[in-house]
Amino acid sequence: MKRNLEQLASTRYDLLVIGGGINGVATAYEAATRGLKTCLLEASDFMSQTSSNSLKIIHGGFRYLQQANFKRIRESSRERRNLLKIAPHLVHPLQCLMPTESVWKLRSLPNMFAASLINGLVSFDRSKGLPPDKRIPLGGIMSKKELIELLGKEFDRPSVTGAAVWHDGMAVNSERLGLAFLHAGVQNGLDAANYCPVTGFTLKNGRISSVQVKDELSGSSFTVKADHVVNAAGAWVGGLLHQLPSLPKRDFPQCRVMNLVTKRQLFPGRMAVGLFDHERAFFFVPWGKYWMIGTDEAAWTDEPGRLQIREEEIERFLGRINKVYPGTPLRREDICHLHKGFVPGRFKPDGDFKLLDHHQEGIANLISILPVKYTTARDVGQKTVDFLLRKLGRAFMESQTADMPLEGGDMESFSVFCAENTECLMDETGISEQAARHLLRNYGSSYRQVLRYSNLLRPLPSSEEILLAEIAYAVDEEMAVHLDDVVRRRTDLGAGEKPLPETLACCAALMGNMLGWTAEQQQHEIVRCEKFYL
Repeated sequence: MKRNLEQLASTRYDLLVIGGGINGVATAYEAATRGLKTCLLEASDFMSQTSSNSLKIIHGGFRYLQQANFKRIRESSRERRNLLKIAPHLVHPLQCLMPTESVWKLRSLPNMFAASLINGLVSFDRSKGLPPDKRIPLGGIMSKKELIELLGKEFDRPSVTGAAVWHDGMAVNSERLGLAFLHAGVQNGLDAANYCPVTGFTLKNGRISSVQVKDELSGSSFTVKADHVVNAAGAWVGGLLHQLPSLPKRDFPQCRVMNLVTKRQLFPGRMAVGLFDHERAFFFVPWGKYWMIGTDEAAWTDEPGRLQIREEEIERFLGRINKVYPGTPLRREDICHLHKGFVPGRFKPDGDFKLLDHHQEGIANLISILPVKYTTARDVGQKTVDFLLRKLGRAFMESQTADMPLEGGDMESFSVFCAENTECLMDETGISEQAARHLLRNYGSSYRQVLRYSNLLRPLPSSEEILLAEIAYAVDEEMAVHLDDVVRRRTDLGAGEKPLPETLACCAALMGNMLGWTAEQQQHEIVRCEKFYL
């Protein structure tokens, strides 16, 4: 997977997708597998904006029962199953729990029991075709006594009557899941580049004939020609359309979202726990050696690129969390990182994604995507490409991406795959069991691509599992051009907290050796990377 701007400038594409978040990447992948010569451009780094901010939960639709939105439940359950199937190394079942209230409340034990039964019926095929380690059990309830035995005496209070239990999916490394889509797209003929913002459009006879692109690395500009354009820029979708003055002015309100990360063990075990503050649910999600807490939302009226979280917003969120969290109150010093991003403003949890066809507004070959959530990105891509092909009046083959393994997902069972490969990997390379399991979890069946860097099969300073070889692989094969590309997205080195100075220095030195950085440039990259942390 190479960043080849000369090829982008010299090729005429069937489709240009602008935006390298999860929906843009999934759409470009879908288009490439359907025979369209496709180009993907991202203004910063792939998966670096809203797609990197989530609780990592692959929702199966249980929350849509409150609106009786069975269509969304079916859609979410199907797409959760698809991700468990096509990316088994990156998506795993996650048990979830929510305490129930008195019999007169909506979240009473009888009501939640009924909801679990209905959800089970609506999502009857939730595990169809999945191996045993990926199957989603039927939801249910537990008694108050069982809840106290599981989570502690803090739940022994009159308002608690028991708990509802269900399973969802979890993408432990959601950035690598996006990269798995990208790798698979490239293997199907997709051309892609990061750090290439679109700076302008050329219109001819009511169509976009080409787009102007700036290479942020060199400062040079070039042109990409495509017959059709999909605007998948997420929170920047409106800003991109504003470059086309012939289009009517349209408001795309955004809602700022924030999740907090802590190293405190918030609950026993590895279950996600949902607790309510009036009508707002906060989820406490186990994530490796961390716990995530989310989500806080607020209206955002400024430019998306200016998003900053103020200290008073963090303190206010902590105050709301501590009202529902039954353990020792969380303090500011307990928070080691935060994830921030956007969801569409005036957000409705039962809302569908939208496709805006700008044909009636005078641009015949432009479509904008207004997505809703991470879980259904593959489906968004399929529906977008279906819409485009129908619009063109072409005969086309049906989508195959619900069954095609993504990069690293070529296995029958992840648990069997790990059992068969962990010891062999340790014996072959001399790496620790922890490092071997880490490689299999993050790279799946493609882990041998990392082993090609045999002289770098040793862990980074302060890490017991992340290898220097992963840094080299990210630079050579995954378009990593800045230190934070590696630290925050290609690896999970800095996913939960800022790495130690010696770790950043080691990464910068290796990348600098490969990319020709001076000592001053290496230090600049370290400073750039550190600014993303609290």
